[in-house]
Amino acid sequence: MKLKQLLGLIYASILLCIAIGTTIFLKLMYIDTRTASYVMSTAIISTLLFAIINYFVIKPLLDTIMNLQKASQQNARGHYTTLNKYPFATELAALTKDYNTMVKQITQQVEELKQSEKEKNEMIANLSHDIKTPVASLIAIGQALSDDILSDDEKKRYLESVSENAQRITILADELMQVTIDNSSENTNVITDEIMVDDILIKVLNAFKPRIDHDQREIMISGFETIPAIKANEDVVYRILYNVIENSLKYSQSGTPIQIDVKVDNNMVNIEVVDEGKGIPEEDITKIFQRTYRVEKSRNQATGGHGLGLFITKNLVEKLGGKISVKSKIGAGSRFSVALPIYTD
Repeated sequence: MKLKQLLGLIYASILLCIAIGTTIFLKLMYIDTRTASYVMSTAIISTLLFAIINYFVIKPLLDTIMNLQKASQQNARGHYTTLNKYPFATELAALTKDYNTMVKQITQQVEELKQSEKEKNEMIANLSHDIKTPVASLIAIGQALSDDILSDDEKKRYLESVSENAQRITILADELMQVTIDNSSENTNVITDEIMVDDILIKVLNAFKPRIDHDQREIMISGFETIPAIKANEDVVYRILYNVIENSLKYSQSGTPIQIDVKVDNNMVNIEVVDEGKGIPEEDITKIFQRTYRVEKSRNQATGGHGLGLFITKNLVEKLGGKISVKSKIGAGSRFSVALPIYTD
């Protein structure tokens, strides 16, 4: 039996009991007609008052419970519904508000999951598309080399192309792997130790040396002489510095310098990478650390990537207890700052 039917049966029983009780009382007491009229009037008024209380008090409470039940059933089917009316009873009003808050949070989480799934599918589609180009080039080069129809100079150029295409495939695979690792270990802690930033920076710059020489870049470094050790993970710091420096190289012109400054501030080692690139529009500053977001809306081979580098970098910095920020001006370049905690015993 439903709650509404049960309460209706209880109401009818109460009214019937009042009517029967009043009749029996009058017969047993042999009350005169005038007194009997008073008693009957009192019974009728009591019945009316009971009906009014039922309509204005009990019925709204019952309706609220029924609405909560219906809304919960809708939510179970994936149709998230909030309640617009709040009952006057404090407990039920609080319950309704809590229910609406829960529904809004669930709705927001569902939308975030949908957006994340959409971004993931777009990223996979883009990676799949981009990986076809270097693979096709490698196949063509392999065919040309196997036919032995190339001169020595052509073979040299083709081998250089093999290296470039292989490097691009490695970058694409690395981007996908880093996002996968980040998603699967979002709440895990990174093992930290005493690390010297200058040692890692030298390794990163050595990795970029062919590119720096080719682009005729000058890398200017200052402040490392008196910098203390940081509390971090060597592989993670390498990845952070690699991504930030690569971003500056990617979005600034060949021949322009890159400045790397290091200083200590509030028990943090602050590493700043400054370029003279295009700069970042003000409306994009707060978005560049989002996954798959790119300032340049059109994807092209010149810059490459899928907007994952800074997203990965931000997550890695935060896992080390640090912060990353950026200041930029259109036409003047950008300054990326990475702050990591100083090592203490």
